[in-house]
Amino acid sequence: REMSSSKKRVKVMDYEVELEDGDEFGSTSRNRPKYGMTDEEISTFEREFGIDYDPYYDDPYAEEDLPEDVNFKTDSQYGDRIYANGEIFYKDKAANLYYRQGSKPRISKLW
Repeated sequence: REMSSSKKRVKVMDYEVELEDGDEFGSTSRNRPKYGMTDEEISTFEREFGIDYDPYYDDPYAEEDLPEDVNFKTDSQYGDRIYANGEIFYKDKAANLYYRQGSKPRISKLW
């Protein structure tokens, strides 16, 4: 649902993780979104950047995985979604996926 422009406090949506029987949160065998990184890619990421992998921020979202119960407006230039609760999902046009604000940076040419 499209919305008009306004400023409000940010309330971040919950990230639900499905666990298989016997798994604990944080287990490397937990289910991640279908576009997430493999366990090997996660290990490389954590080693290379010195920060913990957080699927809430680091996994991309397909359009059907984005919130549907919150009003949003779409940026006309990039296709980003700006939600009424303050969340922003940046669109990666090449992969047709969305990244939560604070994760993958957008590299764009200035000229």
